Amino acid sequence: MSEATAVGWLHAFAALAERTDRFAGKPDHAALLAAGLIGEAGSVVAELKKERREREAYPVYRNRMLEEVGDFLWYFVRLAAVVAPGLIDELEGDAGAANPAMGGPRLSAFLDFGSSVGDVLASISSSGTADIRPRLRRAWALLSEISKDAGISLREAANRNTDKTRSRWPDERQYTPLFDDGFPEEEQLPRRLHVEFRERSRGSQKAVLLRCNGINFGDRLTDNIKDPDGYRFHDIFHFAYAVHLGWSPVVRALMRSKRKSRPDIDEAQDGARAGIVEEAVSAIVFSRAKQLKFFAGLDHVDLDLLKTVREFVEGFEVAAVPLWQWEAAILVGYRIFRALRDGGGGRVTLDLVERQLVYAPHAAHHEQAKSELPVSSQGKT
Repeated sequence: MSEATAVGWLHAFAALAERTDRFAGKPDHAALLAAGLIGEAGSVVAELKKERREREAYPVYRNRMLEEVGDFLWYFVRLAAVVAPGLIDELEGDAGAANPAMGGPRLSAFLDFGSSVGDVLASISSSGTADIRPRLRRAWALLSEISKDAGISLREAANRNTDKTRSRWPDERQYTPLFDDGFPEEEQLPRRLHVEFRERSRGSQKAVLLRCNGINFGDRLTDNIKDPDGYRFHDIFHFAYAVHLGWSPVVRALMRSKRKSRPDIDEAQDGARAGIVEEAVSAIVFSRAKQLKFFAGLDHVDLDLLKTVREFVEGFEVAAVPLWQWEAAILVGYRIFRALRDGGGGRVTLDLVERQLVYAPHAAHHEQAKSELPVSSQGKT
């Protein structure tokens, strides 16, 4: 690979990073980028620590390094653009991954890398950016060195970061096709469905039952916790997954729409294990949501939570769905969850064609809360 070609990919990556910089325009722009840079550098060094501690018990080292180095690159190219314009043109190209170093990456190189990034931070902190260019060049050289030691390519790491960025903040939002398109109608998730959530008292507890076309289905659910928190309405999350992800093994089981004509898909995608994974995702997100007032007043979900969910469903068809669809499913699901909890139930309409959930309260005025994806600012968190 020629240096010009390598610089070309780095310029393309820098241009994408500029479009997704949510710190842009802030008076402390450079300081925030520098803080992000040192944070990501720490994550890179921490990966070596885990590799040394676990050895063969840490098989994800290379993938983790690709992710962390990619995140570091994002902050590096943004900071360089702000405090050292034109620096990218001076950097040597990435010639690709080398073989991992014998005995593992060298600890001294990683420590030198961390120290070099600390020097960059010190320069920004003291507002003395006259020496920032050589410090950034040294950080880049050491990053290249430790990446080769780890057997990864900077370009590959940048591509990994680009894929994540586009999954989270795409230029154009287009839903992934429904996974059961082309299957017999009886094996498809219902394209339009009206579900009633009815809350009933059970002694000192409250329970929720579901009704569709005048028939009860599913189990009566309570909060199953000492301090009531509304989890009895959590089936709305499964319906939100069905609408915004085109995926919900739980809803398939409830509606008896498993894809029996394809035994391999029925076993791997619609079986009990897939349903358990979905319930686990619902519980994981709920735990975080409780700390955030169930996402009230928020128009985005933090990237770390979205990445955790994506990792959790690895191996299932829904892993192909971009992160922004997960964000839509979570935000919409919790908006209607809050309405159901506060209104003691209500009627929810699922529309998988238009990708909408519509809530109508039991009260006569029937105010509706449609589930268009909230507009969130494009950019990096």
